[in-house]
Amino acid sequence: MVWKRTISSKALEKAKFAAIKVEDKVILIANIKGSLYGIDAVCSHARCILNQLDEENLTVKCPCHHAVFDLKTGAMLEPPYVAPNSPKEKMGLKTYQVRDNNGWIEVDV
Repeated sequence: MVWKRTISSKALEKAKFAAIKVEDKVILIANIKGSLYGIDAVCSHARCILNQLDEENLTVKCPCHHAVFDLKTGAMLEPPYVAPNSPKEKMGLKTYQVRDNNGWIEVDV
């Protein structure tokens, strides 16, 4: 395990989520009702940054083609809206362990 410091706990609590560069990755870290989640922030379909958090369903949506991903598992729950002849592969995203360590949010990369 390699834990990397990302954002202060207070800043994440206020923002609810943040896309943060950690080494060579961009990871979306979310704080939903005190539970922490980490998932690749770049959509597996068109490489857009995920930014539409659904706290009730614990999902995040891509703003480009509306693919929806599960924050807990990284699974693609709804494929992107694409042209009729495009492949509709279901590509999930990597998830990460996240913890609060003395006022700082850390992610295991």
